[in-house]
This record gives sequence, structure tokens and C-alpha cells, in this order.
Amino acid sequence: MISPISNMDDQALKLSRAISSIQIEADHLFKFRDVRATILFRLDGRALTAFYDPKTSSSILTVIKWVKDIISKTKEELKHGARSIKYNKQIDQNEALPVYFYRTGNSGILVVILHSRANTGFMEIEMSRTAKRLGIIIDRKQSIGDLEQ
Repeated sequence: MISPISNMDDQALKLSRAISSIQIEADHLFKFRDVRATILFRLDGRALTAFYDPKTSSSILTVIKWVKDIISKTKEELKHGARSIKYNKQIDQNEALPVYFYRTGNSGILVVILHSRANTGFMEIEMSRTAKRLGIIIDRKQSIGDLEQ
């Protein structure tokens, strides 16, 4: 019996490995205690992968919707030289969540939503490192559009 993986052509196998690597990197970042969500977007605003707790409060879902609404604005800022952008999204009278946008290679944006009391100094190092690794993975592909097949 032939395994399904042996039937894949070389290009499909490379694509599968790239997608798997992207998911591993995003999941690794999501597992930090201070991280509420990680989302990787294409520059056109389409989400490629997202990690968040489905049992999370509605506030994080509201923030994710807000991120989708402003991704085009941050795309323009990131295109013009910024490596990362930070916003604080007010979710109620007492809490604002830090939301970071990182350029990942030539065609992606990593969005990380942290807990309001997160150790941002440490997390900025980890987020930057993850964005850099994701950029390497993405740029190995001809186009991030290849990653959504």
C-alpha cells in the first residue's frame, strides 16, 4: 500500500512542510502564558492561521474583529519601514489589551494579543523572534498565496 505522503509531488510536499512550520511557530508563541491570541495574516488582510482559546471571553473575540478591521491600515504602516506596531485596545473601563503587529517577511503580518498585565519586555523579544522565523519560512515560498491552497 502506498502512503498518501508518497503520492505528493515535491512542490506539494514543500508546501505542506511550510504550512506545518508556520503552524508550529504560531502555536509555540500562543503557548506563552501572557499571550491571548496569535494570528498570521496575508498583506491583503486574509487570515492564514489563528490560535486563541475558543472558550475565551467575548472581549478577545471583539479585539480579533477589531484587528481584522484595521489590518489594512497597519499594512500600509508596515510597508513603509516599520518592523512592528503596538496598539492598546480598550476592552472595558478597567482593561486595555496590548496588540502587536509584526511584518513577517515580504507578504505577511503576525498579530499577537497579550494579556493586559503581560511582561511586554520579554514578550517583545519572543514575538520579534517568531516574526523573524515566520518571515524566513514565508519568504522561502514564491508567494504567500501558495500557502493557502
